[in-house]
This record gives sequence, C-alpha cells and structure tokens, in this order.
Amino acid sequence: MTENGQNQKEKKELGGNCYLNKNCWLVKNLNYAPYKRCQYCEFKFRHCLFLQYQIISLILIVLFLSLFFLVEKKLSLLTVITIFTLIIVYGYFFNSSTEKIIKANFSLKKARNELKELTDNLEDKVNDQTKDIKEKSRYLQELLNMKTDFLRVVNHQLNTPISVVRGAFSMMEEKVWDSAKSMEAIKFGFERITQTVQDFWDAYELEGEKMKMKPEKIDIIAVVEKLIPEKRELPLAVKRKLLISADKPKFKIPMVWCDSKKITHVISNLLDNAVYYTEQGAITVKYEIIGKKYLKIKVIDTGAGISDEDKKILFQKFSRGRAVNSLRPDGSGLGLYISKKIVEGNDGEITCESRGAGRGSTFSFTVPIYKNQSLNAAEGDKITKKNKIVVFEKNN
Repeated sequence: MTENGQNQKEKKELGGNCYLNKNCWLVKNLNYAPYKRCQYCEFKFRHCLFLQYQIISLILIVLFLSLFFLVEKKLSLLTVITIFTLIIVYGYFFNSSTEKIIKANFSLKKARNELKELTDNLEDKVNDQTKDIKEKSRYLQELLNMKTDFLRVVNHQLNTPISVVRGAFSMMEEKVWDSAKSMEAIKFGFERITQTVQDFWDAYELEGEKMKMKPEKIDIIAVVEKLIPEKRELPLAVKRKLLISADKPKFKIPMVWCDSKKITHVISNLLDNAVYYTEQGAITVKYEIIGKKYLKIKVIDTGAGISDEDKKILFQKFSRGRAVNSLRPDGSGLGLYISKKIVEGNDGEITCESRGAGRGSTFSFTVPIYKNQSLNAAEGDKITKKNKIVVFEKNN
C-alpha cells in the first residue's frame, strides 16, 4: 500500500478528518460530520451527547419561561434575554465538556487497542523465542546423544571384525591355521570393517537430504536374476537350506527408471536380511505394477517376523529389533535406513509388512516405470544440504 493510500485509510478511520459515523442518523443523511467531535464518535444519534444537551436546554427554557410567567404573570424582554444568556453559557461549557469527554474516550480506546496489539506482539515474540530456545535445546541434546551413541555403536560394530582379524593372526602365529585359512578370515574381518565405516559415512551423508542419483533405464529382472544365485551361495543360506527364488508373473515386467547401482544395493540388502533372519523355509521375490506408474518389488521370507513395536523404529539409524539381535548380533542397523534413502531418492517408497514375530516379513519398495524419462544434468548434480545433526537411535 502506498503512503498516500495509507493516509487516506487512516483519515477514514475513527479519529480521522474524513471519518463518518454510519451509526448516526444525522451524519448518514448529511454525509458529513457537522461537528469536530463527530469524528471521534461511534454512538447512534439517539445516544448523542449534543442531542441530549439540546433536549435538556429546551426543557430548561420551557421550565424557566413557565416559572417566570406564573410568578410575574408576564414575560419581560430582560427575562427572556437572561434565560437565553444562561442557556447559551451553559451550552458553551456543556459543548466543551462533551467534546473533551468524547476525545478522552477515543484516546482511551486507542491506547487500549495499541496496548493490546503491543501485548499480542510481545506474546508472539516471546513464543517465537521460547520455540527457538527449545529447538536449540533439542539439537544440543541430539548432539550429546550422537556422541554417546556413536561411540557405543562404533565400539560394538568395529570390535567384532577387529577381534576376528586379531584371532586369525593369533591362529596363524600358533600354526593352528594355515596361511590360506587365516588370510580368508582376515579378509572377511577387513571387509566387515570397510563396510561398517562405509555405512557410517553413508548415514552421515544422507542426514537431512535426498540422496544423489543417476537414474537410467534398467531391467530389474536382470538385476534380481544376477543376485539370487549369489545369495544361494551364502554360507548361512546353504547351512539353513533356504529356497531362494523369484516368481515369474503372468504380466510382462516393464523397464524401470532408477539408479542401477544403488537399487541393486537395496535388493541385495533386503535379500541379505532375509537370509540372516530366516532360519528355515523360503525367500521369494515377487513383482506388482502399481497404477501403471510404479513397479513394486517384494522380498518375502518365512523368517523371524517383526513385532508392532519394532516396526516403529525399523527404518531409523542404528535401530534393530529385539528379536533379531540373536540371529545377527554384528548387524549395524544401517542397512534399512540407507535403503530407505536410496528408494526415496529414486522417487519410490519402501514399506514392511509382517503378521508378527516368528511369522515372516515382506519388504517392498517401488521404482518408477520407464516412460521415456531423461536425466537433467543440472538436477542430477544438485544436492541441497541442510544443517546436519546426525541422531543415533539407541539399539533395543
């Protein structure tokens, strides 16, 4: 609003030169304020103080004239002049007092409104400051939790593979194991350390942002068919005689648009989890088309299942269900968190269904079906970073 427009608005408001009291019958008909005090008045005409003065003055004139006439039996010119003089003097002082009263009421009302506005603004500022303090306090608490939980998690996750490496060296020095067997254990230990450190770094990089992706047209069946034979050869899968397979649906599986390397990581992680947490039975990969826009990949197992309580923390950092700790004590609790970020980075969604502990699980995620999409290079390289506070949820 311009300064001129603002001034015009103020003039039309109560107290302004152009203010017209629409409640007053006289002002409404005249379309202007007959007296200066009218610009401060909001009363109806029948409540007008000046009107009351006029009525009182008329009554006094009639009363005085009647009294003089009754007493003197006539009305002299001096009497009439005296009465009208008294009425005019009275009217002058009444008019001045009325104007002061109306102005005083207006000033009081204006002061109350300004005080209320100031109080409301002050309350809003206090609330904003309080909210800001609480937010900073929460961030500080998260930082403290991060330090404590990070040290605990690192100690737990790295201690196991380091112990494996140390034990392998010890067995080799004591010639209990030959060099080939020892090197195999040492290699496993170092791979575990490398993977754990990489998981930590990925979790930090993903905090508060969308993962950077390089989507392309891929055949998801080829990815799954390459991974399944690898998972069948996992020592745990062989030991437990798990049946790992992929269903062949009646419909044609469409090509999808996603980051091939990262989506492969998601499928591999879900299959690994299914192997770790399924002591007997089967693991099956199934497909479903959602609304002609998305392909859903489902990894179904007959394993440990997930309780309703554990579902609440399933995709959080370093969170692991109570029931699965015994099946895989060295798990980092980062796999599902990273998988969720990858799927969301490919414009998909990851979910979990389970009828409860010991009744198996179904992990599903969606990816867009390929429909002539193309990668915008500028968007592909763009990552919006936020202030990072990595929160390490406690293991259960």
